[in-house]
Amino acid sequence: MNENTATVKGNREISRTFSQRLKHYRQVRNLTYKQLGELAKMDAGYINKLEKGIRRAPSYPIIKNLAQALGVQITDLVDIDPFEGDLSAKSIQEMLVYNEYLIRGKLPTMEARESLLALIQTLLDSEWKGHSKHVDTIKIISKVDVFLKALN
Repeated sequence: MNENTATVKGNREISRTFSQRLKHYRQVRNLTYKQLGELAKMDAGYINKLEKGIRRAPSYPIIKNLAQALGVQITDLVDIDPFEGDLSAKSIQEMLVYNEYLIRGKLPTMEARESLLALIQTLLDSEWKGHSKHVDTIKIISKVDVFLKALN
């Protein structure tokens, strides 16, 4: 077992990122466990346990039903690379959004991860010349505010 998975009854491990992603997409779509359960044709309690990482890793048909109910690709929920072949270099998005790391001693939520990525993208997109410095500064401060709110 590695630090990115939790062993549960049945010896089939569930990825923490799967649990986080499932919760993130459910919350983004403002769905309750019951509503998602109805859409995915499964028990709301089971979905709750998946999000908490206390159930065995779901089978492919369950993941497929959840992805369809949430309106996302299966690769948005699970730790597989949608591209064929072995890519040695990871994009900054993959590193910040899908890898496990701590901020202030806690695992950041998907919202915090995406906010951090947006902040970094704003920094990279900044021209930082003459008059644009003022405009860029306001954009950066705005992204910092969003990121810090997402941490709380």
